[in-house]
Amino acid sequence: MIKTLVIGLFTMISLTVSSQSSLYYNPNEQVDKECENSLVTTFSKYFTKNEEPKKEVTKSVSFSAIASNFYSNSIDNVISVGKTFLGIPYRWGGTTENGFDCSGFIRHIFDWFGVSLPRTSREMANYGSYVRRNELQKGDLIFFSGRNLKRGVIGHIGIVVEVTSEAVKMMHSSSSKGVHIEDLNKSEYFSRRYMTARRLPLSDMQSNNN
Repeated sequence: MIKTLVIGLFTMISLTVSSQSSLYYNPNEQVDKECENSLVTTFSKYFTKNEEPKKEVTKSVSFSAIASNFYSNSIDNVISVGKTFLGIPYRWGGTTENGFDCSGFIRHIFDWFGVSLPRTSREMANYGSYVRRNELQKGDLIFFSGRNLKRGVIGHIGIVVEVTSEAVKMMHSSSSKGVHIEDLNKSEYFSRRYMTARRLPLSDMQSNNN
């Protein structure tokens, strides 16, 4: 109805102008669509009822849910970066893409996101919060004794990349295979040497987005 009224108004204006000068009036010419739409927009406010603005519906989301999701996404990014180095050879004391030792690799992938970790696996074992072995989740750092099992001194580190009911897959740099992924539950060597696990504080994971 609005459009009909406006077109009628537009036609009346055109006829008025045509009476003064035939140069501007052509009865066979179609009404210009752009002008028509412009008039519709201009005059529509005089023919429409005022409507109350729609109220936005907001969902209540707990901070813990947001934090958990943020942590998960951040860890996924760290793991994705780590996977780009699969196949890089082991190098004692190595901290670059030319070769990593175990702690050098872990430190390197977190450093990409502004998370600064201690240099050695023994120092990293004092960082973050303790996690039970049956509560491991993606992103946890896991620690093992060195070659001398009897000494009981931390000498190796990996990062958990997947946890299922049957497997705990970790990514690490070992002297025999370099950077690779393996199932902790299927490795007798590392299962026997497992010592502890740590979870990084959320505040450190947040720092990579600041």
